Amino acid sequence: MAAEREAFIIGKPSRYIFDCVASEFKIEPARTIMVGDRLDTDILMGNNCGLTTLLTLTGVTTLEEVKGHQESDCPSRKSLVPDYYVDSIADLLPALED
Repeated sequence: MAAEREAFIIGKPSRYIFDCVASEFKIEPARTIMVGDRLDTDILMGNNCGLTTLLTLTGVTTLEEVKGHQESDCPSRKSLVPDYYVDSIADLLPALED
């Protein structure tokens, strides 16, 4: 307001920052996974950018909240549904050991 300009948002869930990083480092969205603990930032950005999404339940999001979005007929709520979830990021460690 003080600058009398409209804000240009570059953080999550905006795809702006992902597009910058993807072009600089040749990231392929189909081979990239967004891991996060918030539906309205991490998972939404991943879904908006065509990434596979993985929710960790160590943050503010509950599985009940995910189920509510999944069962909704509202497209904006559906965009908050992750592809996968784990209770903790530590649950991924066994898969990395192979």
